[in-house]
Amino acid sequence: MSKFSSPFLAKSPLNNGKKIIGEDTGEIQFDKKGEYVLHREKDTIRPPKGEMKFKPFVQGKSLGSKDGYLIGGDYTVDSKTNRLVHYK
Repeated sequence: MSKFSSPFLAKSPLNNGKKIIGEDTGEIQFDKKGEYVLHREKDTIRPPKGEMKFKPFVQGKSLGSKDGYLIGGDYTVDSKTNRLVHYK
């Protein structure tokens, strides 16, 4: 094991995500589980656990939804649940 690796890093939720670009998503849709968007027409992305809706976008302050789309930059998505993480 190198001096920069740790068995705890592999299990960290911070390493369990993938980055997506908000501009690569489709229009926000709604079903019985809440809001969702399609990323590149194949992956479903949902708000963080416990939330039914995406947060509204605030220029210069947060990522979020505006005019029916996710906007504002890069989002981190949990690879297993397809829910957003680190969503401010």
